[in-house]
Amino acid sequence: MSRQGRWISLWVVLCMAAAAGCTSQRSLSDTDADTQGVASDDGKTGVKLVQVTDVPLPRDSKIDEQESFIIGGGSRWVGRLVVKVRTDAAETYNYYFNGMPRLGWTRVTAVQGKVSSLTFTNGDRVANLQITGGMGGATVTLFVSNREIEGG
Repeated sequence: MSRQGRWISLWVVLCMAAAAGCTSQRSLSDTDADTQGVASDDGKTGVKLVQVTDVPLPRDSKIDEQESFIIGGGSRWVGRLVVKVRTDAAETYNYYFNGMPRLGWTRVTAVQGKVSSLTFTNGDRVANLQITGGMGGATVTLFVSNREIEGG
């Protein structure tokens, strides 16, 4: 990694650390299943908190903003998005297994178990999803980053 790349990586990590814990949990209830998601605020200000257009978000999901950190938006965002869903882990796994390719992602790996993992690529981006079951639903943690370019 070049010197400039190291400085950019350090800057991103510092920004993530500075912003951690500054938000709360919001509803994604107006997001249709099998479509891109928009996390909206609590309805008081009408301001969009997070806009993610290339990852499916199940209806009635809740974004855990304390655990999430996103830089950018639309189809160019990177970071960590933590989503609480009402469906069990197996159904949630199937939702993302089938839903990500519909939005242009190519499946690279898929492991289903107590903690399930899915990895996808889309152009120069990589998405890794971890799905864990819990009481009343599952938690999906999506890590999206730019792919490291070899020799750069």
